[in-house]
Amino acid sequence: MAYPSINRSLRFTTPRGELEIVEKEIPPIPANELLVKVKAASINPVDIQLWGAGLVAVVAGDKGMGRDFSGTVVSVGSAVKGWAVGDDIFGLLFHIVRSFKRSGGPSLTYPKFGQGTFSQYINVNPASDPVAKKPGCLTHQQAASIPLVALTAFACLAWLPPPATAQRRVIIIGASGGTGSWLVQLAKVSYDCHVTAVCSSRNAEYVKKLGADEVIDYTTKDVTQTLLAQRAENGESDLIVDCVGGKDLISHYEHILHPKGAYVTIVGDKTNVKSLGGPITYLTNPVQILRYIKGYIWGPRYACIGLLSKSSYLEQIVGRTERGEIHAEVQEVVKGAMDGEIQGWRKAIELIESKRIRGKVVLEIP
Repeated sequence: MAYPSINRSLRFTTPRGELEIVEKEIPPIPANELLVKVKAASINPVDIQLWGAGLVAVVAGDKGMGRDFSGTVVSVGSAVKGWAVGDDIFGLLFHIVRSFKRSGGPSLTYPKFGQGTFSQYINVNPASDPVAKKPGCLTHQQAASIPLVALTAFACLAWLPPPATAQRRVIIIGASGGTGSWLVQLAKVSYDCHVTAVCSSRNAEYVKKLGADEVIDYTTKDVTQTLLAQRAENGESDLIVDCVGGKDLISHYEHILHPKGAYVTIVGDKTNVKSLGGPITYLTNPVQILRYIKGYIWGPRYACIGLLSKSSYLEQIVGRTERGEIHAEVQEVVKGAMDGEIQGWRKAIELIESKRIRGKVVLEIP
């Protein structure tokens, strides 16, 4: 396979600036990395948040967009073991600083904000980036939809208290979205939990097929009062995972969870999809720090979390997918993302900002 010379990617220079197609020469592959031809990349709310964040303005030059990918290895660095040209690979590209070894030279460290997966080619370090070999049962579009949301789901479920005699009970708010869909499935197949899913009636059957035992339709029921009634009937729950944001349950989760349980949010108190969520909201909304400390001392625990960036979790997903235990839901594959006239990337952003996604939105990368 001939080594490619030019890479085309979607890049921006200012917060919420136009994504433009930029062509750059592809340098020789570092000894500890893989060069991957991207076939598909999914879009997540965090991609839009980083695109619009003033934080990116401190990084000079143009920046890439996208974190999830699936593609094919086209070149292997001399120090890399276990990978070969032609291997299909999927994973996550998500860190600010990147180090690599040049053949015959010292290790280098440089900003990585500029690399994104909305790109024909990317450099991946299999020793530090969470990646796995794509199984044949997944298309590139399906595989690209998995990494960030599945790794986030694993991080949330790590807050479950140890198993007891009774089946553990999990409540998932926003159960039909990207992370929510994986939370429902993993809570059932990996942790054998009873799952209560909160979503709209439009997605009720979908989350039931994923494994939800009960569904609360937030369009017709008061979620808080329904959960309090369930607590009175079935006892306390072990974990609440909020994939939506806001403070609707903040005054009540201590009455729904037992003292060793946890309320985990991947968003924080904010509800605006365009603003950064996750652990950074500890800084923007310090009351969350007080909740964390209070929960740590007296319980139930409170946390605003990110993801677990280990390849072993993606390898677990591969195994369960091959056995038919879990499913990757793709609502739409957007074509023409890198077509200067079609500008399919705009449609992908609009779909995410609508907050009405079932599963994931994926961009086809030519």
